[in-house]
Amino acid sequence: MSISGHGAGYFDVKYKIMVLGESKVDKTQLIKRYTKNVFGGVYLTTVGMDFQDKIIEIEDKKVRLQIWDTAGQERFRNVTKSYFQSSQGLVLVYDITDRESFEKLNFWVDNIKNNAPENAKFILVGNKCDLANERKVSYEEGENYAKNLNIKFFEASARDGTNVNELFFYLANEIYQDNKLKGNNNSNNGVILRLAPSNNVKRFGCF
Repeated sequence: MSISGHGAGYFDVKYKIMVLGESKVDKTQLIKRYTKNVFGGVYLTTVGMDFQDKIIEIEDKKVRLQIWDTAGQERFRNVTKSYFQSSQGLVLVYDITDRESFEKLNFWVDNIKNNAPENAKFILVGNKCDLANERKVSYEEGENYAKNLNIKFFEASARDGTNVNELFFYLANEIYQDNKLKGNNNSNNGVILRLAPSNNVKRFGCF
């Protein structure tokens, strides 16, 4: 198992976020786009776990996001399970050009429900929306799947950056606001959170 990351400077609070989904939905590229604003490079399948850090500001606090990449291959799925319990946020990703990655979402949802903290948040992301001409999953299908789970839905593109900053900020801000109500934003310890609601009517996709 590989565990790596990058150091971070001063921060007020830290949240651990896991990015989940089948292999080749570009989870790693999504994280790289957000944390380093880059795309591409040599493609290496993630083995075990890997994380990247990014510090953002929400209101008057510096928030350190520790974003964990997970291996989607079946032989590594038992490795990732042990990491659910300490996560405050989860990003479930499928590829809009790969129908199978969408159809396997139930597997990941079951793992989240069975292994993540009871009130941990997660959002659904349809990646590669820059490849609209190769689309195999409609926006409405992704949106309806998320609505059934009462979570927020985004379509995004790691390649051109569409909605990447928005989806991670949305999740971090929902975590922050819930903890603000509980008075838990004054330390770098993780906290248990509620599901992110999907009641915002704004559509986040490639149109």
